[in-house]
Amino acid sequence: MIAKLSKEIQKLQLGVGVVCISIFFIAIVIQVFCRYAGIMVTWTGEVSEYAFTWAVFMGAGVMAYENQHFAFTSVLDKLSGKNKIILKIFISIMVLLFSVAILYYGVIITKKFWNYKWISLPEVKMGYTWLCVPLLGFTSTVYSIDHIMGHIRELMGKEATKVERGGVK
Repeated sequence: MIAKLSKEIQKLQLGVGVVCISIFFIAIVIQVFCRYAGIMVTWTGEVSEYAFTWAVFMGAGVMAYENQHFAFTSVLDKLSGKNKIILKIFISIMVLLFSVAILYYGVIITKKFWNYKWISLPEVKMGYTWLCVPLLGFTSTVYSIDHIMGHIRELMGKEATKVERGGVK
């Protein structure tokens, strides 16, 4: 059940990331065109910056789903059998702990800055900008739990469902 939930969350997260990178690109194009035309447009800087931030955080979540996060695989590549699976569980637990910390501190920082306003668009609350941090923490937590469960099934000899989506094999 969690594997299916992870897949659906990942699809949504990927979609949000694509929308955000598209907004970033459009804002940059508008900014370049307006500068060339001599038109003053103040909002494009903030929109592009915050859209890019969201795209990066959503992309980081997708990479966590696909096990493409930063990892040293030299030891993992030398192991096989149960030792390799145990190391994969350990790595997934470390990613889980980091994800929980991102979630926890992301909630704190989002609450703290919720009522701050954008400079160029004061009707937009800064909290929406910071919301990508706890969202990344939550999704990465779900993905890590899914990976750990898959590795445990693999360790117990049962067929794992999509344990190896990518990077950490």
